Amino acid sequence: MNVAAQAAGNALPLVMVDTNVLFDFFLGRDPEILLLAPLSRKYVEIRVPEFVLLEFRGSILRELGRIEDSLNSVRRLANELERADHWMSGADALRGGSELIAQDLARLRTRVDPFIDMVHKRFDVVPHSPEIHYLGDLRFVRGLPPDKPKRGVQDCRILEAVLAIARQDAAVARPERFFLSKDADFRDQQGVADELRAVGVTLVGAAGPMYRRFGPRDGARQ
Repeated sequence: MNVAAQAAGNALPLVMVDTNVLFDFFLGRDPEILLLAPLSRKYVEIRVPEFVLLEFRGSILRELGRIEDSLNSVRRLANELERADHWMSGADALRGGSELIAQDLARLRTRVDPFIDMVHKRFDVVPHSPEIHYLGDLRFVRGLPPDKPKRGVQDCRILEAVLAIARQDAAVARPERFFLSKDADFRDQQGVADELRAVGVTLVGAAGPMYRRFGPRDGARQ
């Protein structure tokens, strides 16, 4: 257990995460998040609002479907190109590359639900509720941040979930509480960081500083 947690009565630092953090973890595209995740329950306590997990599943499947639709366009292009002899070799390569990508997409699809099961086992998933859902919708209707048009209502629900977790956790003496998000709608909109700070939560956009601060020291094993 880290020194800061011992000083706070053995309570670990609390890290709440946004949907984009799960995306990076699932796709393995952020080494800092890959370092932070194994620290759960020993060096930090990672909590995932259930709505974040639900949004992750829907978003990743829609993204994979979007890429599959693009591949269909590439296949149609390859079929058109091979009608002329001078394009035939390129058309075959184009079609072959599309099939390799399609295989990668199929493998990713099979990993989605096992990944969600892993999140439930490794982290603490906090149940969503009708009240949190309503408060998020009301926040969006009132035009409170983060209310961007593209996916503002989802972000509003996530923020209300994070605020609810922080309020329920307020009596626990912890070194610190964080909300980790790479979403500019959270980080750049005026008022979001202040609202989180009012309930004892620091808004952060990278996992690295938390790993360096709370992770194992040199020579220590995770």
